[in-house]
Amino acid sequence: MKKLAAAIALALVAGAASASTISYQIGTTFESELGSAAAYASAVNTSNLDTATTISSYDNLALSLSDESLKSTITFYLATPTTFDFRAGVDFGGGGALFVDNTSTFNGGNMWWAGNYSDPSQHLELDNVTMSAGDHTLTLYGFEDCCSGNTQLQYKAIGDANFTSFGASDSLPAVPEAQNVAMLLAGLGLVGTLARRRKKA
Repeated sequence: MKKLAAAIALALVAGAASASTISYQIGTTFESELGSAAAYASAVNTSNLDTATTISSYDNLALSLSDESLKSTITFYLATPTTFDFRAGVDFGGGGALFVDNTSTFNGGNMWWAGNYSDPSQHLELDNVTMSAGDHTLTLYGFEDCCSGNTQLQYKAIGDANFTSFGASDSLPAVPEAQNVAMLLAGLGLVGTLARRRKKA
């Protein structure tokens, strides 16, 4: 009985949820009024981005950008298909784009979110994005010329009352690492083996 309990615990630990993984990079160029989400992604990706910095929360993140670009990547995992709304509060004087997997939106104008989502021209949003079970990536791209304000990235499952900021306390599990998947499979295999032995006995 103790062996069975230990095997179940091993499987549960390996499959336990942990917060989504968040990072950002800053580049050394500024562009504005680009004509598509793909154009923003391409321009930022070629803007001499620095090494990625991992952070624990995207709730009012203070970044100092001046004639620079921003790329931020969030990876997470869904155990079941879910439909979400996403929004990004940004200060992008040159505009920016938001991608969730292959779905995207962009704004080529001057955006200054300033903590208020009432004006859709001042933030980025993707609504009713139906996502399958498995690994997913959200990517934010943008350019700021001077004096950037705070940035916020949030999600809301359809049916939920409020948005949640991506971070250490969010409900989205990180993309499973290979070692965690191996541990989960080993734990489940051990559970099956012990169950078969108990049945024979």
